[in-house]
Amino acid sequence: MNSNKIESSYFLGVRVDRLDTETAKDEVRKLVRKRDGIMKPVYFANVHSIFLALQDHQLMEQLNYAALTLPDGSGLNWAGKILGNPIVENLNGTDFTPKILEMAEHENWSVYLLGAEEHVINKTAQVVQLQFPKLNIAGYHHGYFLGQKEQKVIDDINSKSPDLLLVGLGSPIQERWIWENRDKLNVGAGFAIGGLFDFMSGEFPRAPLWMRKLGIEWMYRFLNDPGNKWKRIFIEIPLFIPLIIMAQLIPNKVK
Repeated sequence: MNSNKIESSYFLGVRVDRLDTETAKDEVRKLVRKRDGIMKPVYFANVHSIFLALQDHQLMEQLNYAALTLPDGSGLNWAGKILGNPIVENLNGTDFTPKILEMAEHENWSVYLLGAEEHVINKTAQVVQLQFPKLNIAGYHHGYFLGQKEQKVIDDINSKSPDLLLVGLGSPIQERWIWENRDKLNVGAGFAIGGLFDFMSGEFPRAPLWMRKLGIEWMYRFLNDPGNKWKRIFIEIPLFIPLIIMAQLIPNKVK
């Protein structure tokens, strides 16, 4: 789907676009203005999603053919330097998406929030409206709708016809849902934003700024949620850099 001339890198076969904040915002602006009846997927690739993609060919295709696949996390920064093709900027969804909401407020775009538990998405909608008072929040719905209720959610989104749809269902469910419904939704661009609603609502705290600047926010998340994060910390991150080094040594076998 990414048919423009955006420069990209590949990490173990997963495409990651080499953009800075302003250029990425410009690309999102193009996607929203282009509205042609097919929602444009915007994904964020990090070490965890790359490992998921190595085990799920469909997810790899979705990341590689999205309208945008943005770099998320310090792991890609380290890997890019090893490959001699560093990412331009860490555009993690937790920091980048609020910048898109700010742009949406300025551009008079509407946004629909989809995901998380009901009390979390309700609080998120309140927080977003306070933070961006002129933003048009077209609607919002919790993330426990898959199955019989799914069509009702799709119908509600289409009735609001938002410019942006933020989907927080966790990977790889959110990427798959956006991809499989992209031609059913009257939306400009659909963002897979992971746990953003948990952070914006205050359900889970973010790491202190100094940890984020050092690129060790992953450590803070692990300490706050070891049961769900241990695999990422003790298996995926230690394996990632050696696999990237192998990709350098055997470029035709592993990219």
